[in-house]
Amino acid sequence: MSQTESPPTSLPDPRGFDPVRFPGTAEGETWPPPQFLFQASWLREPGMAFERDPSGGIGLVRPYAHMRMLADLENAHLLLDIAPGTHDFRLLRLVPAALRCVERITPGDPVPGPLLDEDPEPVAEHHLYAATSELVARLAATAGEEGEALAEAMRRTPPGPAMFEAAIAHCITKGGFPMGTMAPLGRRLQMLANAHARVLTTAASQPDYEAMERMVRRTRDALGSDRRWAGDLLTRAMDGLMPMIARPRRAAAALLATAEEAMRRPLPLEAPTRLIRDQLALRDRLLDLSVFWHRLSAAWLAVDPDTTDRREIEALARNALRRLALEPLYRAPD
Repeated sequence: MSQTESPPTSLPDPRGFDPVRFPGTAEGETWPPPQFLFQASWLREPGMAFERDPSGGIGLVRPYAHMRMLADLENAHLLLDIAPGTHDFRLLRLVPAALRCVERITPGDPVPGPLLDEDPEPVAEHHLYAATSELVARLAATAGEEGEALAEAMRRTPPGPAMFEAAIAHCITKGGFPMGTMAPLGRRLQMLANAHARVLTTAASQPDYEAMERMVRRTRDALGSDRRWAGDLLTRAMDGLMPMIARPRRAAAALLATAEEAMRRPLPLEAPTRLIRDQLALRDRLLDLSVFWHRLSAAWLAVDPDTTDRREIEALARNALRRLALEPLYRAPD
């Protein structure tokens, strides 16, 4: 963006904005592929699997003796004898991003939809339960007979999609509350729980921003340590990118914090329409962040700082700077 160009006031269509090309892909090659089809025979063995380790590394489960090895993103290819820039290297670098969407990956599994720019996944049941739990705690603190009764009924009801209906039925049949009061209240609260669950689901499926930041830092360090390129245009561009690259991660964290704080703030439960609307707006902004950055963050993870073509690094830096210039993307919705 030129010095005289004004920042955009609205967001462009993320699907067609500034296309991202993965390093090492051939002209016309579609990447990511639809499946995790590795070419190396040792990555296709039955029982091979990748799992996210609690420490943040890649848990590699081998088929013999139930062996489990832990490898960080940057060095996993060395452990598996995979050359940088190859098909398997690029596929391996997709694994951490995919494990943010699914719990386990085995050879032949489909690549998760968010990495293929598909529509977002439906609300996960555990996120719906977490959102419902927030509402139960809020109801219990509400000075109202109906709210207290509904909170108590929900505590006694097994979690699941029918939780609200069962709790409302209990209040009406066992508690003696009028249907005309409890049914509308229950419907509004169910809408609120679903809206917050969408926020939690979208926040959980955000790109691996921290891994992208580490790769940008490693790439900058590799360029700066090479005397042939120290101080050239690409190195200076990377210097400018470094202070800003954490912006999408911080924006996503701020949006989630705003949504969670709003759920804890006192509000008349008879009229949660504004809160529902705010939760859905925050979810939409989180989804915008995800769509704009998912492919680019995964492409940065395909970089090998020592071997990736400088022109491909320059293209990724340009992609990042263009996204960082989208000011509305990093603001909370009105």
